[in-house]
Amino acid sequence: MREVVLAGIRKMLGILAIITAMLVVSLLAYDQGVLIFGLAAGYLMGTAWYGVMLGRLWRSADMTVARAKSTMASGLIIRLLLLAAVFGAAIHVSMAQFVAVVTGFAVVYVLGLLLLIHTNYSKYL
Repeated sequence: MREVVLAGIRKMLGILAIITAMLVVSLLAYDQGVLIFGLAAGYLMGTAWYGVMLGRLWRSADMTVARAKSTMASGLIIRLLLLAAVFGAAIHVSMAQFVAVVTGFAVVYVLGLLLLIHTNYSKYL
């Protein structure tokens, strides 16, 4: 499991570097450089969200079914509260910052999930 996660993280960082470069160049080209901070906040939140989810999945593999369900449910609540707090703070700054934060979060989280799905299904193809 550890090798799969580490290989996935390396691949994710490579793809994320390319996507980040494209987003930053686009923001700078449209004179929206201030939105890079919102994008970075979204990246941090997406990384925290994805990391906590992976950690809980990893630990729940050695638990009973009832305990694993409880652990995953409590983790979901904590992650949703984090999401609400950061998105709430971003919307109070400006709508553009909110969109930047949501974009950063979506890029990291969706990319992580797609790579996790690809890694698990590539064994069977």
